[in-house]
Amino acid sequence: MVLKTALRSLLATCGLELRLTRNVNAAHVAAKRQAVIDRWKLLQRYDPKCVLDLGANEGQFAKIVREILPGVPIYSFEPLDDCFQKLESFLQSSGPGQAFPFALGAENGQATIHRSEFSPSSSLLEMGELHAAEFPATAKTYEQTIQIKRLDDAVEKLPLTSPLVMKVDVQGFENDVIAGAPQTLQRTTAAVIELTSYPLYRDQSTFESVQNQMAAFGFVFRGVVDQMHSPRDGRILQFDALFENSALVDQPANVSASRNRSSCP
Repeated sequence: MVLKTALRSLLATCGLELRLTRNVNAAHVAAKRQAVIDRWKLLQRYDPKCVLDLGANEGQFAKIVREILPGVPIYSFEPLDDCFQKLESFLQSSGPGQAFPFALGAENGQATIHRSEFSPSSSLLEMGELHAAEFPATAKTYEQTIQIKRLDDAVEKLPLTSPLVMKVDVQGFENDVIAGAPQTLQRTTAAVIELTSYPLYRDQSTFESVQNQMAAFGFVFRGVVDQMHSPRDGRILQFDALFENSALVDQPANVSASRNRSSCP
């Protein structure tokens, strides 16, 4: 300790600073996490009173919500048992909300999920060659039977409060999830849906098909919250697409016009 203090003093006289590598690495990790949280703060503009987290895994998104929307109830859905247990533990210890141990789709029943050794890559669709090539550690999968429900049926008895925000992260199964959620979508102010730019899963939903589905419910695509790049060549593989319910979100032009009318003599 004395040697370290002396070395710091010597370096300071030269305008230098001694920093441990682990401290620098920890600072970089903290900075990256804060950058992610800052991107998601845009959800605050909707003043949500409830959040639906579809395909929650171990609660990664729920943890962001707890930071940017403290006290807001989160209802999360995750079919993989080990992930569900971690998710449930977090929700029970961090604030209002509840976790449910099933997937979401167009119909109620059972389904086969392709469980990846890297659980966030698990999907009700088979993994494509590009996914395995980009992320070799995710390539090994095995089949597992899970429960699946329509979102409208799953939330029928939940005390959902508006404004409502929805996050969808279901690895290519978006069309089916949306098909099972018409009533819930009508009550949703904004939805963020993770989509893929390239075929990562077989028969996956495309951006165009999801945009058309959401447009049928009055949603407008507003941009990208976050995105994931290829570790091989940097291209964008996935992105979180933001959709706003035009019937529930005040548009800037309308707000401006309303203010101008109210200021007229």
